[in-house]
Amino acid sequence: MKYAYKTEIKPTDEQARKIRRSIGICRWLYNEYLETNKRLYRMYRRGLLDSNQPYFMTANDFDKYVNNKLKTKPKYAWINKCASKARKKILMNAESAFRSFFAGNTAFPSFKKKTDEDIKLYFPKNNPTDWLIERHRIKIPTLKFVRLKEYGYLPTGAKIINGTVSQKAGRFYVSVTVEQPISNYKPGCGGIGIAVKINSLDKLDKEKFPQIVMLQKRLQRQRKKLCRKYSYNEFLKDDLRCVNR
Repeated sequence: MKYAYKTEIKPTDEQARKIRRSIGICRWLYNEYLETNKRLYRMYRRGLLDSNQPYFMTANDFDKYVNNKLKTKPKYAWINKCASKARKKILMNAESAFRSFFAGNTAFPSFKKKTDEDIKLYFPKNNPTDWLIERHRIKIPTLKFVRLKEYGYLPTGAKIINGTVSQKAGRFYVSVTVEQPISNYKPGCGGIGIAVKINSLDKLDKEKFPQIVMLQKRLQRQRKKLCRKYSYNEFLKDDLRCVNR
């Protein structure tokens, strides 16, 4: 069975710099993909595209364009500083947003702003040494071991399928999908229960059970409060009868 965990991490200065840089690259690719499809659609509406040119570019086609043409230019060489899987995942999310809009389920996808902080870096487990969980740290692809802020929360030795790294309000978080076996416990089997029935609270030793005494006093206060409420309502009813007469 699959479980999801999210916890805060404490990256070093170099690791935090890599995370911010990768998030910025993914944000730029997401916005560039949206702008490219908007431009193609405007050209299609104006009749500037021939029958061989598509009016919508998929995430795979745009990723090929980035790898084969855009990154070859010296001014776009910084795209390589982000992991390829993270880049591909953010483009697939952008395509899903477009297709959800075409189906009429959501609004038109909007550009991602730096202040929104809704970009998550996706890292699959490609190698056996990726995504290793220890008590105080976790091994994230391209970032290596990163310290955890909360020790013992993530299950050590569990099999991680994939995970994401995000940033919010100057803090960094990791979310992982873990595959764990289902517990063999069945309700009603192998357990022992004791049922105790008390006929009267007055028979209990009040020194040994002070909590029972507190509950009794609370019950009495609530009863008095309820009685006063009913008495006040009856008083108002009598006044209304007198006025109606």
